[in-house]
Amino acid sequence: MGFSDRLRAWLKGESKQRPASPSTSAASREAASELERFARSRIGVEAFLEPKTTIYSTTVLLVADDGEYLRRPVKDRGQAAALCKDLNIPLYDARKVGYPKRMRDYEQGRAPRRVELSDLPPWPGDDPGGDPDGPPPPPVPPEASDGADRREPPAEDERGDDDRGEDDRGGD
Repeated sequence: MGFSDRLRAWLKGESKQRPASPSTSAASREAASELERFARSRIGVEAFLEPKTTIYSTTVLLVADDGEYLRRPVKDRGQAAALCKDLNIPLYDARKVGYPKRMRDYEQGRAPRRVELSDLPPWPGDDPGGDPDGPPPPPVPPEASDGADRREPPAEDERGDDDRGEDDRGGD
């Protein structure tokens, strides 16, 4: 098929998709298995879809919770979404959300700062003998400093005889 035949077919909408070559299919399967091994062997993995550029094809970047990452090409967004669904990890669009800071920290050799339970302040209202995993205590209403700011509802006899809530001060 010559160039003019291909152009004519393309203009008519009859262009044929080229089947994937066996080497591309094998490379794609290998990349998918590498991504899967990475995601299953790390904790807190998130996926970032990187768009196709003039130099690189569409890629998926997996980033673990410590910042370690792995980038591999994928066929399209559908393949990336299917992979992430199988692995039960979130997929983000790198153009929209950017890259996580922990990835840059990992590149610079900085260890991630992990928050331990002992680093956290005590739960409000916890007593040493109570259940630390129990529900939080009810909120405490703010106390007025001298009580002047708080208004008490009037007593029954101070309300007046009028049920409509009007003022009995007089001054017709």
